[in-house]
Amino acid sequence: MTSFQPKRFGKYLLVDKLPPGGMSQLFKAKITGVQGFEKLIAIKTILPHLSGEKELITSFIDEAKLAALLHHQNIVQIYDFGSIEDTYFISMEYLFGQDLRYLLRKSKEKELPLSLEFALYIASRICAGLDYAHNLKDFQGRPLSLIHRDISPQNIIVTHEGEVKIVDFGIAKAARRTTVTQVGMIKGKIAYMSPEQASGKNIDHRSDIFSTGILLYEMVTGKQMFTGADTLQVLAKVSKAEFEPPEVAQSGLPSKVYDILHKSLKKESEDRYQSSGEMLADLEECMFQLNMRPTNRGLSQYMKELFKEEIVLEGEAMKEAVCVTEEEETPPEQAEEPVEKLEDVKERPIEKPKTKKHGLLYGIVGAALIILVFFLVLWLRGKPVPPPPPDPRQEARTLQTQAEGVMDKNPEEAKSLLLKAIQFDPKSVNGHFQLGVAYMKLKDYSKAIEAYQKTADLDPHFPSTYFNLGYIYAIQKEFSKAEEMFNRVVSLNPPYLDEALFNLGMVQEKLGKKSQSIENLEHALSVNPGNERAKVLLQKLRGKS
Repeated sequence: MTSFQPKRFGKYLLVDKLPPGGMSQLFKAKITGVQGFEKLIAIKTILPHLSGEKELITSFIDEAKLAALLHHQNIVQIYDFGSIEDTYFISMEYLFGQDLRYLLRKSKEKELPLSLEFALYIASRICAGLDYAHNLKDFQGRPLSLIHRDISPQNIIVTHEGEVKIVDFGIAKAARRTTVTQVGMIKGKIAYMSPEQASGKNIDHRSDIFSTGILLYEMVTGKQMFTGADTLQVLAKVSKAEFEPPEVAQSGLPSKVYDILHKSLKKESEDRYQSSGEMLADLEECMFQLNMRPTNRGLSQYMKELFKEEIVLEGEAMKEAVCVTEEEETPPEQAEEPVEKLEDVKERPIEKPKTKKHGLLYGIVGAALIILVFFLVLWLRGKPVPPPPPDPRQEARTLQTQAEGVMDKNPEEAKSLLLKAIQFDPKSVNGHFQLGVAYMKLKDYSKAIEAYQKTADLDPHFPSTYFNLGYIYAIQKEFSKAEEMFNRVVSLNPPYLDEALFNLGMVQEKLGKKSQSIENLEHALSVNPGNERAKVLLQKLRGKS
């Protein structure tokens, strides 16, 4: 770790400073809870010298709200967003891994080139994350038309466990609006733009597809696609899509790989893949035809071989971070960390992750703009302005907030408030989820299951729903159903993955599946070596074995 002095930042404890990004400062932070619960996260704040950039601040807020809606295994998970001490921040999952830029550089230094199989696999995971984001809709079913705008090696993280994550989704848009130029940053970003983006034209999701093609080109050829003596020269090449053909840059690749590169790198967006899903399908078909079966485990082994020294140092830094304490009282358990213990059914059910609440604010902003335009039109016509109609979603949110305030002391009252809230907004994921929590507190498990099933229908990618369902089925001794639910949680890769794996291992032990239980407990400890309950159960099972 650095000489950074740990300090309190709201409910978080900042334990180390990480290298800054283009417009932000990153911190390694810790969030703590009851019974010794601790978890490392990352905190991103706007750099101090940019705090006066009003347009940047506005963009940072808007884009962070959108980023909070994203729940996909190939996109970094946003936990929270807000302002503390006049500083805007985003909290997100802490990734133990390396960005693609450093990965490619290190592979050359150690003469361990990235294989074609893993290059295609990484590109496919980027496409999977982009396809999800490009097609994301708000809670009213309206397309959000999200564009990353900065698909570059710095924003692709490959973890030591072989996962591929897109970072800074949505925040890149805010970064390009700042009026403060940073030396050395512009050229690097331009080299991964689409021709239309470099030319200052309007862009859509197909711009991200071109950038993905650049990454695939550089992974399979080992060469940078756009180079030049200065920024203007690079910009001119990007604008005209002038680059060395992949067949020249790297001969001997399968024809299907060249086909994918050419289609993704067409100058005109109309000639490219029209969706990241199309590109993903071709990548998967290519790997199938080449008899490739890449896995997270295989990529993980490559990462651990390539970054032996870094992993050791990171492990030491993690131990130091976990040992960091502060004299002030440890804050109470946060709702972002939904952790239940199956052996103690009196533990409270998990709360709703903050990201859902922040995502809904985007709808409020849109509604406010529509009302403002409506008033302006009426004023121009000289007509009296009628009072605005009540917003049912706002009524629902008010009731949900009231319910959350009384949930622990009076779950019956919380249930009544949430039932009213759902009448105002029947499609509220938060409303149905919190209703399930209220029913769990009242031990009305059949009603809780109904509420969570409705939540899953509205948002099938919300892992906390399946976590609580697994908990209910487990205490009812329906271990097969509990196993199914915890398997779904694990597949969604939530920030509390180690706890999901522990619970999965526990119910599998009840089902007599000792080998599978041991495997999942080992996985839980690889994710979080400090999970003591997983250690105890694993030792018990190994003793039996």
